[in-house]
Amino acid sequence: MYSTLSKFIILLAVSGSAMAHELTPTYPELEQSYIPNVLQTKVKMWNARVDVVYYKLEVTDAFWNDVPFIAEEKMFKLDYMQRREIEIFLPSDTTAQYICTRSMLEKGARSRSMISSKVCSKIK
Repeated sequence: MYSTLSKFIILLAVSGSAMAHELTPTYPELEQSYIPNVLQTKVKMWNARVDVVYYKLEVTDAFWNDVPFIAEEKMFKLDYMQRREIEIFLPSDTTAQYICTRSMLEKGARSRSMISSKVCSKIK
């Protein structure tokens, strides 16, 4: 009676909604820091995932290659419904285009989710 696609859509609808984390602003701006030849920016993160509490900070160029940066922590804990301000420092000659946060799933944990989320902001 129902097609395979219809069954799949119904299964997704009743299994609950998938939520990710949030990273703002969408387009952060780099500013000169108090250190010569170093740029800085701040982003805010909000965790909307009850099943994930650890996140990794990444900064990449236009081709998604990692670029060097400094932050207080590159991997950090952020509990469900909590917010965090993250300050990032980059060399003034940086090729950075994206600031991203990736959810880190605990190895061997019995979790309902097996989906890792990655959210990025593009640097102006």
